[in-house]
Amino acid sequence: MSEFESQTYSDGETIFSIGDLAEHLYFIENGKVDLVNAQAKVFASASAGQSFGEAAILQGGVRSAGARANGVVNCRRITAADAAELLLSHSPLLMVILEALLLQQSVHNTLRNP
Repeated sequence: MSEFESQTYSDGETIFSIGDLAEHLYFIENGKVDLVNAQAKVFASASAGQSFGEAAILQGGVRSAGARANGVVNCRRITAADAAELLLSHSPLLMVILEALLLQQSVHNTLRNP
């Protein structure tokens, strides 16, 4: 993970907003990130060892939720191109499976948080 860009976010800082172009995914090294809906209501959280922003894997992905630091957060920011390259280097099938799962997750999130 050390080859990916390290980012630090302050408590309450917006990492990305609904509707932003999804160009990166994030891996949390320390801290907690809240995922928020259009009303800024927290509907999920991610902490150290977890990732968020996976919609970046989809071509032309747009953020369906916002992400906000809950305390100081240190994470690795991975470009969509780097993530795709990493997946494809193991098996092209992984990319197809992941895209299908992420599409299902996006639909589920939209239905759960209108």
